[in-house]
Amino acid sequence: MKKFLILCVVVGVILWINYERDRQPDQRRYENSYSSSSTSTKSKEDAAFVSNSLSTGNSPYQGQQSAIENDPYYNNALKTGVAPYANSALGTRTDSEITVSTSATSNSDVVVIVKRSGEMVRNAYIKAGGSYSFRLPNGMYQVFFYAGKGWNPNKEMPNGEKGGFVANESYSKDSPVSLEYQRLTYELIPQQNGNFSTLQSNANEVF
Repeated sequence: MKKFLILCVVVGVILWINYERDRQPDQRRYENSYSSSSTSTKSKEDAAFVSNSLSTGNSPYQGQQSAIENDPYYNNALKTGVAPYANSALGTRTDSEITVSTSATSNSDVVVIVKRSGEMVRNAYIKAGGSYSFRLPNGMYQVFFYAGKGWNPNKEMPNGEKGGFVANESYSKDSPVSLEYQRLTYELIPQQNGNFSTLQSNANEVF
């Protein structure tokens, strides 16, 4: 009986070591080129504005920027960890984890949206310089980033969602990832020799 108990303890230790090894974080840090890999696709109208600015020396955005800054929601923000949108059912298991950290020097906050099979299963608002962790069942997920400044809770978004930024909006995503007792960490901080660049996305895809 004593030998059997010792064997059980040894097996338990081995299982715990394997579990902790599998949970070692996969850290994804932005490449230094993050700012140039913006998720917002420039339109022909944007190109025309830039061309006019270069030829005349006047900024065509000056009036627009003034209007944006006068928006009553321009300085509004939610608390880090608040879920602005409703989530689809996922279950209560917490086998894996996704952590997102943002830059304190950024002029934008971000809403992180985690999808599974195309459905939003987790979302959270993260203020610039903040960090938040999602605990999830094992499975395949895709992480989306909706960034901007000035939170308007009444703004109409695609797919019937309500709430969005009034300035500096951008939409990006990572490739789908499979988590199996793992921790995935995103550091949304531009840095030299980073190992992660966001992919372009749009509001319809994010929501």
